[in-house]
Amino acid sequence: MSKKRKSGDTASLTDSNCVDDLITPQYRHIKELSALKYEAEEKREQNLIQQSSQMQTVFSFMTAAIFMAVPICIEYRGALSLEFFLVSISIIVSFLIASLVLASLAQWRWKTETFPDVLQIKDNVINNPEWQKLTVEYNQIDQWVDIIGKVQEKKAKLNDRRVHLIMASMICFYCSIFSVVVCFMVGIAKII
Repeated sequence: MSKKRKSGDTASLTDSNCVDDLITPQYRHIKELSALKYEAEEKREQNLIQQSSQMQTVFSFMTAAIFMAVPICIEYRGALSLEFFLVSISIIVSFLIASLVLASLAQWRWKTETFPDVLQIKDNVINNPEWQKLTVEYNQIDQWVDIIGKVQEKKAKLNDRRVHLIMASMICFYCSIFSVVVCFMVGIAKII
């Protein structure tokens, strides 16, 4: 009877090792994909911040162009009133300022989920009541995926917020350009 137990124990141990050998590569694959997703979210964040910075640069050029053209237009305004110029410039500048504010908000560094401190990680691993599970590689990988998943999820939400702010900034900028065209056409129509 003791021989049966030994062979049974060996079979269950072999089955356990076989399951570990099957599960561990899956968890390694999940870990690789998780790392790729996190890195992609990091790059996305940097690209969005760079794009909002470019929106601020465009704002500077547009503002400079408008304020360089305004004195010339006022000097040679002909029959156009100063009120027309005041209203036109106010509308255009309002859209530009809204665009600048939205682009600046997109660059803001909001509070985000971060990785736990090293001592906290050590404490969670060593003082874990199920510490024996963490001696198996796929459980270690699973814990790693959980940690990086929380950080990546929060980063993705913040990046989605940045996308919305940048889109709103671009819409305001295009509205300012549209306002320039409309005011120009109205000015020409009043002159003629």
